[in-house]
Amino acid sequence: MQQTSLEEHLKSFFGYNEFRGCQREIVSAVLEKKDLLALLPTGAGKSICYQLPALLLPGIAVVISPLISLMQDQVVSLYKSGIPAVFLNSSLEYEEIQGVMRDLKNYKLLYVAPERLSDESLLAALKAVGVSLFAIDEAHCISQWGHSFRPEYRQLSVLKEKFPSSPIVALTATATRDVERDIIAQLSMKTPHVVKGSLDRPNLTLHIHPRSDPLEQVRAFLNKHSQESGILYASTRKGVEEYFSLLQKEGFKVGKYHAGMSDLDRGRFQHDFLHGEVLIMVATIAFGMGIHKPDIRFIIHIDMPKSIEQYYQEVGRAGRDGLPSECLMLYSTREMALYNVFADKIPEEDLRRVTKEKTKKMFSLCNSSACRRQSLLRYFGETHPGHCSSCDNCLSDANQVDETLVAKKILSCVYRLENRFGIKYVVEVLRGSKVKQIFDNGHDRVSTYGLMKEYSEEELRYYIGALLTQGFLEKTEGDYPILRWTPTSPQLINGKTLFLLKKQKRTVTQKEKKFDLQYDQELFTSLSLLRRKLAEEAKVPAFVIFGDRSLMEMATHLPSSEEAMLSINGCGPIKWAKYGRQFLDIILKFKSLHP
Repeated sequence: MQQTSLEEHLKSFFGYNEFRGCQREIVSAVLEKKDLLALLPTGAGKSICYQLPALLLPGIAVVISPLISLMQDQVVSLYKSGIPAVFLNSSLEYEEIQGVMRDLKNYKLLYVAPERLSDESLLAALKAVGVSLFAIDEAHCISQWGHSFRPEYRQLSVLKEKFPSSPIVALTATATRDVERDIIAQLSMKTPHVVKGSLDRPNLTLHIHPRSDPLEQVRAFLNKHSQESGILYASTRKGVEEYFSLLQKEGFKVGKYHAGMSDLDRGRFQHDFLHGEVLIMVATIAFGMGIHKPDIRFIIHIDMPKSIEQYYQEVGRAGRDGLPSECLMLYSTREMALYNVFADKIPEEDLRRVTKEKTKKMFSLCNSSACRRQSLLRYFGETHPGHCSSCDNCLSDANQVDETLVAKKILSCVYRLENRFGIKYVVEVLRGSKVKQIFDNGHDRVSTYGLMKEYSEEELRYYIGALLTQGFLEKTEGDYPILRWTPTSPQLINGKTLFLLKKQKRTVTQKEKKFDLQYDQELFTSLSLLRRKLAEEAKVPAFVIFGDRSLMEMATHLPSSEEAMLSINGCGPIKWAKYGRQFLDIILKFKSLHP
C-alpha cells in the first residue's frame, strides 16, 4: 500500500494530517498481519495503531479493554466520527447482547473485557464473521511482573490457539524488559514485531517534594490551575474521601472514584469529569487506566506510588493532547514502610523480592537530585542527556545544601542504640519522646536523646530516608526492620565525605509555560463556547467535537474556506460535514470584526 494511501485514509477517517512517532510503522506491520508489541507513551496515539488497520482489513477487530467506561467512551467517540463500533459488557441487557451478536458483521470494531473471551458463543460468532486483529490495550496487565497485574488477562493466552491467523497487537505505555518478555510469552506471539517509541513526555513538568503540609501544598498547586482539569491520586479510599471533602468545602468542582463506591456513583463522577462538569477527580489507582480525556492539565500524587511504572503510567494521563501539563508528587518514608509491609504478605519469594526492589527504586527517584526525566527514562532502558528544564531538579536555583551535621546526629544516635532499633524508635529518641520503652531501655540517658527535638517526625524520617538512599544507613529485611551503619557511615562521621540534599525547588507554573501555537485567545474562547454547546446537544465530552489543539490551530491560522478548514489537524471530511461550517462561520465573523 502506498504511503499516500495510508495518509489519505488517516485524514479521511480521523482528520489527522500526518502520523505521529511510530504510528505508521505499527499500522503497516498490522496490515501485513504481523503480531506486534508496541511500547508507546500515553498520549502517543496508540488507538490509531489498531483502529486504522481495523477499518482497512476485512472482518471485525476485537479490542480487549480493562474498563467498561473506557469501552463506552471509545465507542461513542468512534460513532460520532462515523465509524461502526460496538461494545459488549455487563452494562447491557441480555436482549442487547444478543442483538450485538447477531449484527457483528455490521461493525468494524468490537470492544470487550478480557473475561468475555471465555464465552464460547462469542468465539463462535467471531469465527463466523472473521477477526481482522486482536488489540490488547494496557497489555502490561497480563504480566505478574507488571505494576497492575490482572489475572483475567491470562485468559488471553487462548487467542493464538483459537484464531491462529489473526494478528495480536499488544500495546502498553510502561513495561520493563521482564514485562515485555512475559507479554510475548503469555500471548504466544510468533516472532512479534516490537516497536519502542520514546517514552519521553517533554510536555510534562515533573515536581517531586517531601510531604510537609500536604493540604497547603495541594492548595497552592491547585490555585495555579483554576478552571483546568486534573486528577489527584491517593493511595487509600480513606485518603480519597478526606481530600474529596476538603476540596469540596473549598469550592473546587470535585469528584471521587474508588473501589468502595457503587458502580452508579463511580460512573456518574467519571461522566461528569469527562464532560467538564467536574474539574478535579480525587481517586485511587482504580481510576485512570485507559481514560481517554486529552485535556487533563495536571496530576497530583499525595502519596508516593509503589513503583516507577505506576508513577509514569499515572502522570502520563496528563497532556495527552501534547500541550503543557504539570505533575506534583508528595512523598515520605511512611509509604516505603507501608508498601514493604504489603510486599511481605506476597507468598511467592521472587515476586516479593521484585516488588520491594521496585518500591526502593521509586523512593530513590524521590530523593535523587538528578534530572527526573533522565532517571525515569533510564529505568525503562532509554537514554536522556539530562538538564530537561522541565523538572524540579533542573529548574532549581540552587541544586544542593550541606546537611552533614544533621546526618552526623542521626548516625550517632543509631550507633548509641547499638544498631538494634527501627526508624520509629530512632526518631522518638532523637525527639526526646516520653514513651515507656525508651525509659525501660535506659535510652533517655544516651547523649542523643532529645538532640533533635526541634525537628518534626516527618522531617527526621525524610533525612533518614535520604541516608538510606545514599548508602550511609541500611535497613534489615523482615517484619521488624532495624537501622544500622554501613561501611561508609564512619567516613561521614569523620568528615571524609559530605551529606548533600537538594533544596526545595521553585515550581514553574502552568501560566509561565508557553503553548507552541500563538493563537488568538478571544477567538479560541468563542470557538470553545460553540464546542461546549454542540457537545451538550450531542451528550458527548467536548473533546469529541474538536480537541483543544484543533481549536488553537483555527485561532492561529484563521481558515476562511472548507479547503482551509480541512487542513486543520483533527478536522476530516466527517467532522467538517457535522460541525465544520458552524466553526467556520465564527472564524469568518471574527475576521470581519478584526480586519
